Amino acid sequence: MHNLAPTRSLTRRSRDLLVGAALVFLMGAALAVAGIGMHVFNLVVPFNRGYDIYDMTRKSLLLIGAAFSLSSMLLALRAAAWRTDNATAFELGEQLAVRLDHHYIFIRNISKRTTGYVDAALISAHGVLALRITRRKGEYFNEGAGWLRRRRKGKWRPMRWNPTREAVTAAVKIRAHLHDYGLTQIPLFAAVVFMHDAPDVRLKLLGPDVPVVHASQLIAALQETYFAEERLPAQTVQEIANLLYH
Repeated sequence: MHNLAPTRSLTRRSRDLLVGAALVFLMGAALAVAGIGMHVFNLVVPFNRGYDIYDMTRKSLLLIGAAFSLSSMLLALRAAAWRTDNATAFELGEQLAVRLDHHYIFIRNISKRTTGYVDAALISAHGVLALRITRRKGEYFNEGAGWLRRRRKGKWRPMRWNPTREAVTAAVKIRAHLHDYGLTQIPLFAAVVFMHDAPDVRLKLLGPDVPVVHASQLIAALQETYFAEERLPAQTVQEIANLLYH
């Protein structure tokens, strides 16, 4: 199995974002300097009829310059924090590679404008499997799309984090992305994967909307769904992989 991540593409995107942040900062600095200069050197005297417009202009330049500078800082922080890989997804890919042959393509850390962030997708003749992968531990109860977690005192509490919703959202966005390139009949699946086995992770499931599995049981648990049959030709599999990788 191919265990891939678009690291170069994401690194280039981060670098481009840093360049954009620098340009925005320079624009902001130039506007701020112009505003300061108009304050230091009054080009219009106070009793002139156009002084109010002049005063509003120089203050606006200062405000806009400050806003541009702040935006550049946020862009720079976003660029610095851009994830170029997902270690947890890599670990899952390595586990799957032991059992899946070269016909399977596992792409991790997918991050595109149209797809948003996706932990990983398994692509093969069976279709596309969008995965929400987590290293969280604990005891969980999942019914439909609802999630509860058992707290220390034994009480079940609703979870703010909803991995089912995130997995479905990932699949829906991947489908939309493929539709944009004319691939409208691609079988899409989703699953939630917990990396740890019992007793670190205990799962109680009642009619889950998407499969919820331990990483070690992923292939066995999806034998009757994703792995049940081959649905796509090799050429389409490679086309999908290219669209999600590049």
